[in-house]
Amino acid sequence: MKSYSQRSKLDQKPIFEKKLRVLIDLDGVVRDFVGSLIRVYNRVHPEHDIQAVNSRRLEDFFPIGPAIYKFMEPGFAEEIIENALPLPGALEALRQWKNEYEIVIVTSQPENIRALTYSWIGKHDLPTNEVHITFQKTAIAGAVLLDDFTDNLQEFADSGRLAICLDQPWNQDWAGLRVKTVDEFFQLIQKYQFNQEKNENIKQQLT
Repeated sequence: MKSYSQRSKLDQKPIFEKKLRVLIDLDGVVRDFVGSLIRVYNRVHPEHDIQAVNSRRLEDFFPIGPAIYKFMEPGFAEEIIENALPLPGALEALRQWKNEYEIVIVTSQPENIRALTYSWIGKHDLPTNEVHITFQKTAIAGAVLLDDFTDNLQEFADSGRLAICLDQPWNQDWAGLRVKTVDEFFQLIQKYQFNQEKNENIKQQLT
């Protein structure tokens, strides 16, 4: 164990602040995967007409049908992932709120593109200390989840925690809380926190 005199500035730990842990999905919330897929597909098949994507059944919107999944992976996975753009305002919101909340990225990724996803997160300097690639998001500690997939949202809500949907054409069946942007998500959970604290203060005054 190092003595105090042997420690350098690299050994100094930042002051720990306990913050509310918020779980943020990646594709469809921060990263525009569908938009990137469409751009690559249009380059390869400029003669094809793509229908507006309004469900998770991608084979219904691309002329090649179920072959779209082979087109994505292993086909053009690297180009689709690496060149995907952040959704408008998403990175700015994460950076704006990073000092208020503990931002945890939770995303479901096929094994062959996980390294590409880590690379994308680094490339865009997402303000997070934790990245979980998992299909079991309820197993990750966190008070609230922002996601675009209704199955994930329902499972998280069933675990007794707050699930908020990032509005997309493919999740219009979600009946719970919904936001249009990542910034709106943070504003919403801030209101929830304020109301909880206010109610707690009222209870204390009445007892």
